[in-house]
Amino acid sequence: MAVFDLPEIDLPAYARFYNFIETKKSFNSNYDIVWSFQYKLPSTSLSGSAWPKTQAGFTTFLTTLTSPTSSLPGQYLGDSDSSLLSGVELFTQSSNVVFTEGSTAILVSQAALSGNIVKIAFDTTGLYALSGRNNRTGVSYYNTHPQAFIIRDFNNNVVCNVPLSTMNTTFSSLSTDEFRTLRFRYANIGRKLHIDFRESTTTTFTPLTTFNLGYSIGNFDDLDNVYCGFSYCTPISDGGGPGVGGEALSAGPFFLKDFHIEGFQGGTVLTETLTSEPLSSNPNTNTTTVTQITAQ
Repeated sequence: MAVFDLPEIDLPAYARFYNFIETKKSFNSNYDIVWSFQYKLPSTSLSGSAWPKTQAGFTTFLTTLTSPTSSLPGQYLGDSDSSLLSGVELFTQSSNVVFTEGSTAILVSQAALSGNIVKIAFDTTGLYALSGRNNRTGVSYYNTHPQAFIIRDFNNNVVCNVPLSTMNTTFSSLSTDEFRTLRFRYANIGRKLHIDFRESTTTTFTPLTTFNLGYSIGNFDDLDNVYCGFSYCTPISDGGGPGVGGEALSAGPFFLKDFHIEGFQGGTVLTETLTSEPLSSNPNTNTTTVTQITAQ
């Protein structure tokens, strides 16, 4: 079966795209970075279960870039376009190796991160997981999911591509008539990503997923200048697809507020030596060997 990919960034004139990076504070990813925001996408903003249908998606990400050198709308949801980076590659300096948690070596061509470290997408179409231009890795159209949760790693590979409903049935759609809080924690120098959510009717967070990213970026440079960003696009495509046709509709109002980030600022990696009292032990006791004893 032939692989079908949608036309590259072929959006209608009424498409809306928004992207920002919070540069007032940079964080050190040798420590956990926690960020959260509230969003609302009312059910009236989305309509149609068949073509034409409403499309919308947003991502949040960690990056070492202070501004999007180049960001693409549509199925890219704000990713940098490698063909326009003009030498600003993901890695610079000497060659290096990263290791997975299973101690498998991953060879990378350079050692300093310059670009997105991790990017998390919530996409009504699932098209963010598609493969694309300049050998961008991804899946075929037939392996995308509506109402999808997708993660791309520091090498821009798709490491997670699942329907939201497989993680939590109460959060199976991006649509929400009240503000919903999403919280992210990037932990263990890139090994784990924890994501929680909270509806407006409760003060308690519910785990959405804990995802093992499978690698550590601890041996890279420039880990003390990490920024957090956000992007949003509607629609994601022009509405084309295998066996269907029509026009993709732009979503109605989308609301975002209280974008909040916590983490350690500075380039110093703090270490501490922990000591404890020596364990107590009983002295050796002399014993005498008794011989010539028989059982009766």
